[in-house]
Parts: sequence; structure tokens; C-alpha cells
Amino acid sequence: MENIDQEQENRLSRNGGSDKKLVKLALVGPECSGKTTLAKALSIEWNEPYVEEYSREYLENLGRNYNQDDLLEIAKGQLEREYIVAEKANHFLICDTNTLVVKIWAEVRFGRAQNWIERQFLEKPYQLYILCGHEGIAWEYDDLRENPDDREDLYDNYKKALVKAGKRYIEVNGTTEERLVRIKKSLKRMRLLPKEVSA
Repeated sequence: MENIDQEQENRLSRNGGSDKKLVKLALVGPECSGKTTLAKALSIEWNEPYVEEYSREYLENLGRNYNQDDLLEIAKGQLEREYIVAEKANHFLICDTNTLVVKIWAEVRFGRAQNWIERQFLEKPYQLYILCGHEGIAWEYDDLRENPDDREDLYDNYKKALVKAGKRYIEVNGTTEERLVRIKKSLKRMRLLPKEVSA
């Protein structure tokens, strides 16, 4: 059952964390595809805070196996975290994962994502999704990682979801520096870079 009260619904369903007009970037992709490394690099590049992945903190403190309702709580917590970081951001809101990641996770683990998660993915505006590839990135064991052999299939799931929803996205591979160059070129072409930043 989806446990969202009206007050929480109103708070989480709004389309921003403040009245600022931020360029929202969502880093998505399978496990071990360099999302966090890239989020940190973008944060340093632009001197902006980034939205850390909430699921890791949530699961480390859970004390039991997670269920589908936990993924709903993770999606809600991730959005709360976005709104908090948005208050500190100046131009870019860099999101290390978002509700699309929880959607794909729920579909793979439980066969479907809850309606609220689906709706947040479809309705929340991000100027650009950055789909991170895993080629050349070795799998690193982690107690919270579950899909060492499925990264290619998961990547395809992300791409299909983005295409179906009509989201604007780019695919990035290679080194962190190569990814940064591609992102900045795309943002420059979209006229989303601040004037003082060059590609």
C-alpha cells in the first residue's frame, strides 16, 4: 500500500526545492557506472553541492531485508534531499540518482514500481538526464549491490524508460574527464551553462 499522506504529497510533489530556477541534472544508470564519482566531479567543477544517494543511508540503518514499501520511502527521502540541497545551490542541482533509479530498482526486484514513484519520475522536471555507462568500470563488491551480471540489461532498461517518457538525456562513457567534456558540450548547446562557465 502506498503510504503518502496529503501534507507529504503536497510537499514532495512540488517541482522544486526553492523559488530558484536551477538547472537540474539527474545522474542515472546501473550499479557501478560511475554516478557518484561523476556527481562529485561536477560538484567540484562548478562549486555546487550535490544531492547524495539516499538509499545507501536508508538501507544501512534498516536492520532487516528491504521490501517494496521501503523503496517508496527511499524515493520520498531522495526528493526531500533534493529540496534541501536546492536551497544551497546557485545554478546547478546535481542529483546522484533520482526517482528513475528507484523505479527501475522496483521493477527489477518486485516486478513493478508503485504508482507514486512512477508519477514522480514522469512529472518532475530535470533539464537533462545523464545516463552513465559501465564499460571500462570494474564491478566493486558492496553489501548493498545486487546486480553484478546485469549491468548491460539495466542500462537498456534506463534508456527505454527515458525514451518512452520523452525525457532529454545524453549517454556518457569513458573517463570522468571525458564525461565532463561531453556534459559541458551538451549543456552549452542547450544554453544551460552560466555565462562565466565555458565548455
